[in-house]
Amino acid sequence: MNFIGMDIHKQTTTAVAKDIQGNILNEARFDNSKENFKSFLLEFKPEETKIVIESTCVWEYIYDLLESEGYSIKLANPMKTKAIAYARIKTDSVDASTLADLLRANLVSESYIPTKEIRNLRDVVRQRTSLIKERTRIKNKIHAIMMKHGMKVPFKTLCNSALKMILEDIKEISIKTILASYIGLLERYNYEISFIDEKIKDISYKKEQTKLLMTIPGIGSIRALELMSEIADINRFEDASKLCSYAGLVPSIKQSGNSLRFGSLIKQSSKTLKHVLIEASWNIVRTKESNQLHPKK
Repeated sequence: MNFIGMDIHKQTTTAVAKDIQGNILNEARFDNSKENFKSFLLEFKPEETKIVIESTCVWEYIYDLLESEGYSIKLANPMKTKAIAYARIKTDSVDASTLADLLRANLVSESYIPTKEIRNLRDVVRQRTSLIKERTRIKNKIHAIMMKHGMKVPFKTLCNSALKMILEDIKEISIKTILASYIGLLERYNYEISFIDEKIKDISYKKEQTKLLMTIPGIGSIRALELMSEIADINRFEDASKLCSYAGLVPSIKQSGNSLRFGSLIKQSSKTLKHVLIEASWNIVRTKESNQLHPKK
């Protein structure tokens, strides 16, 4: 059996191949093209080869490429690969060699690999999150410019009516030009977010899992798809406590002797899933408060 460790970067990969005894069979550094990967793996048959790669920003492309060639691949969790993180001598070649050795010893701390469909859904919902963040940044910029020049927003939110009134009330050309530019960006973000929202809703109402999630108070079509894509296969969690830990909704614990202290929520978690669940909980709180203020007759 052959064992290959690949240290992957944005543009290049360093690969080291070893046999079962740890002897180096091949070592190379090459650009991340399909042809280069095929060329390096030419002498290693898929049924006789195992490969390990680290979870980086470009792992999906390379994973799909290697999987399509029939190779068995493991995705190493970089946060838990201590042999690499704490190495005194740290080069791409050393990292790739260490990964190959961990694979030989069956000591690779693996990251979960969702299906291609789930990864595509994640891309969609995370794109929406990115657009929301950018829109908020633009709104804050508009508010900052207005405050700088002693102006106030005529409404509580930057709705179309408010934006129109802002431009009509401003007389100074330079300020009006700047605000018009940001307002144009804001309108574009609003359009893109509305477009992707419709796509997400269309997907959600066609899937049984998301339709079931939407029966939970505080979770609509968008939150449902976010939850489904981020959790993926629920069976990979042994119990509810494991899922809560993955979502970062458990407190940090510091214990020493008879002393036990609980701190803030743990930071090592799925930040996206954590955000989704916290937002859903706030939706429930707001709904309850609204029902208390305006009870149904």
